[in-house]
Parts: sequence; structure tokens; C-alpha cells
Amino acid sequence: MTDRITRKRQRTQAHIAQIAVALFEKHGYESVTMEQIATESDVARGTLYNHFAVKDAVLVYWIHTQLSDALGSLVNQALTRSSFVERVAIILNASAAWWEKHQSFAAPYIRYRFHGLPEGQGAAPSDLIPVYAQLIKAAQKTDEIATLTPADRLARYLHYLYLSALMEWLADPEQSLSQQFAQAFDFFMKGAESGMK
Repeated sequence: MTDRITRKRQRTQAHIAQIAVALFEKHGYESVTMEQIATESDVARGTLYNHFAVKDAVLVYWIHTQLSDALGSLVNQALTRSSFVERVAIILNASAAWWEKHQSFAAPYIRYRFHGLPEGQGAAPSDLIPVYAQLIKAAQKTDEIATLTPADRLARYLHYLYLSALMEWLADPEQSLSQQFAQAFDFFMKGAESGMK
């Protein structure tokens, strides 16, 4: 695909996603149809389906775009901290604040992510897994995290705990999401922490 075609595709996807999210916020996620998204986006249904096979894919694209846009500065902020625990806390606290503002999108996001696991197994292009892996590799070099398990695998473990905490919060939104993330991270650290301290 040429750069021009790629850019046009990205612009179309971004446009569709922005319109779709506005519809989700106005009418509720479950009540919005793909046909409504196509109509409001002023694209043919075939064009919509060429870009996004299902409504959940539109939402996940938008969420990952939001994450991608924020991730650079968030990682830079995390890297100013001296320990792995402090670095990950920055990311988890920012994530909790974002999800609390977009709670209605969490269930469809998780449903889509887990539905796609058998085929994809890996991280989405703008997922947190590569960030976790980067932070874990650095922590392994300073003996904060054990080196017996590869950083990429530990990053996936941490991300699945993250998603589990998100599901717990959805089951009982009265709980603090920050607290759910902190408990999941504490559980991760009990298994991953280096005995070198």
C-alpha cells in the first residue's frame, strides 16, 4: 500500500471512529448500529465494513488511538520515577482516570480484546504490553524484577491482571479502579520481584 493510500485509510478510520464515539456518547454504545455510524460518517456501508468488521472494532480503534496519543508523554513522565513500582503506578493511575471517564466503553473493549485472543495473541499496535515490557526489562537490569521469565511474557501477565482488575471494577463500579489496579499490580510484584534486594 502506498503512503498516500495508507494516510487516506487512516484519515477515514479516524473520522469514522470520532463520529462513532460521538454517537456512543449520545445514544449509548449498545443502541448505536453500524448503519447509523455509516450514515453519520457519510460513508457507504461497504466502506465502513472494509475498515471495521464490527462496531466493537471501531471502539477499540478509537481507544487505541487515544492510548497511542497519550502514551509518549505518559512513558516520559513514568521514566522520571526512580523505581519500577513508581513507574508502573504512574501508568496505572492515568489509566484508571481515563477508564473512569469512559466506563461505558470498558465492557465492549474487554469483550472484543478477549474474543480476539486466539488469533492475535500479541499486543495491539498501541497496547500497553510493549510499554510494560520496556519497563520490566529496565527493572530486570536493576534487579527489581527477576530475570527467570522473559520481560515480554511478564508484560503479558501484567496486562492480563490489568484487564482482570478492569473486569472486577465493571462488576462493582463502586470500587475504586485505582485500588483494583494497585491490588493486581501488588499480586504481580509478589510473583515477579527479584530476591536480590
